[in-house]
Amino acid sequence: MLTLWRHKRMIVALVVLAAAAAVAFLLTAERRYTSAALVQVDFSRDDQGGGASRQQPLASLDVGALIETEARLVRSRAIVRQVAQRLASEHPKSADGRAGTASEPDERSILALMRDVTVRNDSRSYLIEIGFTANDPQRAARIANLFVEVYLKNRSEASFTASRRASEWYAAQINETRTALETAETAASEYRSTHNIVDTSSEGGVLLQQQMREVSSQIIAAGLARLNEEARLERATRAAAQGLVPPDVAALPQIQRLAESREVARRQAAELSASVGERHPQAERARLLVEETEQRLRDEVAKAVAAIAVDVSNARRVEGELDAAVRKARLALIEAKAREAELRTLQGKAESLRNRLRTLTENQVQAQALADLKPVAAQVMVPAEPIMTPSGPKKSLVLGFAIIAAAALGAGIAFLLERRDTGFRTEDEVLREIDCPCVGLVPASSGTFDSFDIVARREAMRAIAASTGLTSSQAGAKTVLVTSALPGEGKSMLVDSLALSLMEMGRSVLIIDASPCRELDCEVRPALEDMVVDPVTRHRFLEKGAGEPIPVLQRRNADLSNSLPMTKGEWIAPLSVIQRRTGLSEGGAIFARAAFGDFVREACGTYDVVIIEAPPVTLVADALILAPFADIVLQAVRWNATPKALVAETLKRLRDASVRVQGIVLTGVDFDKYQSYQGFFRALPAKKSRQYYATFD
Repeated sequence: MLTLWRHKRMIVALVVLAAAAAVAFLLTAERRYTSAALVQVDFSRDDQGGGASRQQPLASLDVGALIETEARLVRSRAIVRQVAQRLASEHPKSADGRAGTASEPDERSILALMRDVTVRNDSRSYLIEIGFTANDPQRAARIANLFVEVYLKNRSEASFTASRRASEWYAAQINETRTALETAETAASEYRSTHNIVDTSSEGGVLLQQQMREVSSQIIAAGLARLNEEARLERATRAAAQGLVPPDVAALPQIQRLAESREVARRQAAELSASVGERHPQAERARLLVEETEQRLRDEVAKAVAAIAVDVSNARRVEGELDAAVRKARLALIEAKAREAELRTLQGKAESLRNRLRTLTENQVQAQALADLKPVAAQVMVPAEPIMTPSGPKKSLVLGFAIIAAAALGAGIAFLLERRDTGFRTEDEVLREIDCPCVGLVPASSGTFDSFDIVARREAMRAIAASTGLTSSQAGAKTVLVTSALPGEGKSMLVDSLALSLMEMGRSVLIIDASPCRELDCEVRPALEDMVVDPVTRHRFLEKGAGEPIPVLQRRNADLSNSLPMTKGEWIAPLSVIQRRTGLSEGGAIFARAAFGDFVREACGTYDVVIIEAPPVTLVADALILAPFADIVLQAVRWNATPKALVAETLKRLRDASVRVQGIVLTGVDFDKYQSYQGFFRALPAKKSRQYYATFD
C-alpha cells in the first residue's frame, strides 16, 4: 500500500489517460446492433414401423452435448460460406462491402461473417439462439434469419441424404443376406440328405439312449450270470477233485440214481463180507459192482462239470457280445449327436440369416419412408427482428475495463520500480540491510540556496558532527576519513559542508584531499606530495595555515562556495585545504611512506579536525591504506541511487582490511520522498519545518 501511495500521481495519471482514451473511443466508435432468432431442435421422430405410430427418442443421453453439436454446426465454416454466397448473390458486393462473386465469396467476407455471428445454446433446453451483429439493425436481423434458413436447409438435406444412404445400404445388405441365407439352407439340406437325418428333435436321441440303457442292463445281467457259472464250475471242480459229488450237480437224476446204486452196492458188499468173508466170490463180485458204480458216478460227475464249463463259456460269449453291442451303440449315439449338432448349427445359421433379412427389410421400408417424407429436425420458434437499441460498444464495460487496466498497469509499474535495487531510502533500512548505522542525512541541493535549504543542510552537518564526536573540544584532535563506493556519491560536498560547519563552530579544520589529480599540477604552491617529502615545506604550511581564518586554496573537485555559505563571525576557526598533484600511479609512493603518518600527526597537533577525503574503495586501494591513520571512517552513499549490493561489498572490503566504519552518510536526500517511504503522510511536514527555520534563524 505504501508503494501504491508513493506512486499515486503516476497511477492517477495513467487512469485519467485511460479514461480519456476510453471516452474518445466511445465517442468515435461505430454503433453496433444485434438481432437474434431462436431455433428449437427436435431429437425425436415418428416411427411408422409395425403399423403403429409411436415416439422413439433418437438421443436419450447427454442432451447438452447434442445441442452443443448443433450449435457448432451453425458456427461451422460451411454454413457461413453458404450465407456469404447467398449475400453475394443478392448484391454485387459481398457481405462486408468488398468485391465478391455469387458462387465463391472472398475469404475476408467469410471471416467477417464468422466474427459477427454468435450462437448460444442452453444444455437444459432444446433451444439455440442465433444472433448477428452489424452496423444496421435491419441488416443484422436479415442475416440472422438467413443463418437460420441455411441451417434448417442443411439439416433437412442432411436428414434426406442420411435416409437415402441408409436405404441404399439396407438394400445392399439385404442382397448379401439373401444370398447367404440360400447358401446356408442348401448346406443344411445337403447335410441332412448325406447323413440320412430325418429328425433333429430330442426324440431320436431319447430312443438311442433307451436302447443303450437296455443293452447296458443286459450286459450287467450277463456279467452276473457269468460270475455264477464260474462259481459253479469252481465248486464242481473242487468237489470232483476230492471225489465228492458237487452240490450243483447232485440234483441231477442220473447222479442221484448212481449215488443210490453205489450206496446199495456198498451195503451188499459189506453184508456179504461179514457173512461169507471177503474172499468169497460173491463178496468180490459185490466189491467189483461197487467200483463199477463209483466209476460210472465219477464219469457222470465229469460230464456234469464239463456241462458247467460249457455254460461258463456261453456266459462269457454272451457277455462279450453284449459289451460289443454297448460300444457300438455308444459310438452310434455319439456320431448321431455330432451330426444332429452340426445340422442344428447349419439350421441356426440359416435361421439367424432369415431373422436378419426380416429386420433389414423392415428397416429399409422405414428408411425409404423417411427419405420420401424429408423430415426436418429443427424449427424456428422466434425469428430475428430489428432492434434499434445499440448492443455495442458497451460504455460502462469499456470505461471500467480501461480504468481497471490502467490502475493495474500503474500498480505493476510501481511495484517494478520499487523492486529495483535503487539504493537505501531510510536510516532503518541501512542498519537492517548492512548492519551499519546511518549517522546522518544530507539534503539534496536545490541550486537556489534559499534560507530553508541552507539551514536544513547546516543542521544536518551539525548533527553528523555531533553524532561522530567532532564537536567535543575535550577529546583532542580527531582524524576523519570520508570515502565512498563509487565516484559521484557526494563525498566532496559532504567533506566541504562538514568542514565549513565545524569551522563555524570554532573548530579548526584541515582537509587532505587524497583524490588523484586528473592532470599534473605544475603550480608553485605546495601540494600533498610536498608535505610528505619535504618536512620544511610541511612545517611552513602548517604554521601558515593555522593562522589564516579564511582558506586561500580552492579545491579542484569541489568549490567550497557551493557547499555552504560562509557566515561571518569572530568565532570562525581557520580552515586549510591540501590536495594531491599526481595521479593514481603515485598513490602508493605517497601514502605508504612513514612521512605521511608524521604529516597527519603534526596536522592533528595544529588543527582540531583533520578530514581525509579518500578515493572510491571499489576503484582505488588508497582508502584501505589511509584508513589506519583515521579515528573515524565514514562512507558517503547516494540516497536512493547507489546499489545496496555495492555498498555491502564496499563495507566487506573495508572490514576485511580491519577497518571499522563508524557509519553511513546518505547524501542527496529528497526529504519529501524520504518521508513517503516511512508512511502514507510525511512525519515532519515541510510547511512546519520552513516555518520553524524562518522564525528562529
